[in-house]
Amino acid sequence: MKWVLLALLLGLCPLFVQYARQPRYRPIFGFGFGALPFLLAFLHVYVAPVSFAFWPGHTKGIEVSLIDSMAVAILIATPRRRKRAPYLWAFVIYILLTTITVTWAVDKLAALGYVVQLVRMLLVYLAALRLSTTPRIVPAVVAGGVAALFLQLFYSVQQHFDGVLQAVGTFGAQNLLGLMTNLVAVPALAILLAGGRRWYAKAGPVVALLIDLLTASRATIGFGAIGMGGVLAVASLWRWTPRKRTMMGLAAVAMLCVTPFAIRLIGERTSRNNVESSDHEREAFKRAAWAMIKDHPAGVGANSYVIVSNIGGYSARAGVAASQGSRSTNVHNSYLMVMAETGVASIFFVVVLIGGGLLMMLRTAFRHRGDRRGDLLIGLGMTLLTAGLHLNFEWAFVIFPVQYVMFLYLGLGVGIAEQVEADAARARREARAARRAVQDDAGDDPAAAPLPAGV
Repeated sequence: MKWVLLALLLGLCPLFVQYARQPRYRPIFGFGFGALPFLLAFLHVYVAPVSFAFWPGHTKGIEVSLIDSMAVAILIATPRRRKRAPYLWAFVIYILLTTITVTWAVDKLAALGYVVQLVRMLLVYLAALRLSTTPRIVPAVVAGGVAALFLQLFYSVQQHFDGVLQAVGTFGAQNLLGLMTNLVAVPALAILLAGGRRWYAKAGPVVALLIDLLTASRATIGFGAIGMGGVLAVASLWRWTPRKRTMMGLAAVAMLCVTPFAIRLIGERTSRNNVESSDHEREAFKRAAWAMIKDHPAGVGANSYVIVSNIGGYSARAGVAASQGSRSTNVHNSYLMVMAETGVASIFFVVVLIGGGLLMMLRTAFRHRGDRRGDLLIGLGMTLLTAGLHLNFEWAFVIFPVQYVMFLYLGLGVGIAEQVEADAARARREARAARRAVQDDAGDDPAAAPLPAGV
């Protein structure tokens, strides 16, 4: 069956190419890119030609998804860029460093699976750069994400009434659901602040807030508030408008209304679960990861943290509980996770890639305050910043749903920032040309010439 699905995914690529050649269909691709990361497992529109489903690492096979087919189609159908992709060098070096670790990984095929995943993310990043020239592509992407959030809300509410303390949606983990939800909430709010009146701009923050509450996750609720509050503050600083003043007031009212529910839900979780023990367990994971990094500064091998932490005795020495749940999971810190698996050097290039991109977005927005695309740049930049902060408490960066969304946003934001800079440079050139033309006309006009001396 998997070979039939693989043939279908590959066979759809030529069809996608035909539609992607027509600009009017590209927002539909954007909608798909926004929605599918939430639906890949639910709809099972990905396949692993080589599968290692029982491997204890984060990547379970050499996989191909419908998103990959769409990304390849966009790269084939759209014109090539004249400039090299920003931060492409950092992305390529990260992939190369990850590939090198395959040579000493415990299971080389499992490690290769993560390398293939990063190559797929590179395709999505490059496709997003191409799509960034499409008008209204960011709203289309966000609309897809918000549409998928409605499905997550449906399952979360159902789980809540079934007695589940922390809703997981279709993801199987409340922290992953919360992280993915906030990746949609922040840009949706940015579009609303920019004057968007479509359904996804209005519904996105509300649906996301409800899902965050149902997860009863401290990190999800906290970083959701930080992300949406941050984009509201930065966008208001960038350009103050009556709409943003209204949204500031509504946000304050929402905070007052939501806080009691958040406290109650987190309190119920605390009464049923040993939160203090959970925090101690996280610290034990960190001790194990730091010990692993100290012994293996070049990394233990991609997709190998769990197996090495056990056979190397790192988890036992760090005090990680001797239970299947604790010993079969990763350190709850994406930065430590990347360093432990692929080396200290690799985290530098990851930070340069994503951090450099979000700084480029924010810097461009504030340099060109007259360009209305600044709200979109602030929204995408603050989304990546919020996710980066959240990932300090989760290992989710290395799984493909999160990477799809993050590298999609990175490519769109960097591409739009390039366009804003290019448009500003063209406007300056045209202004200089207009001034020179006026001066030349004045020089050629005899009436404009100075009178002879003595006249």
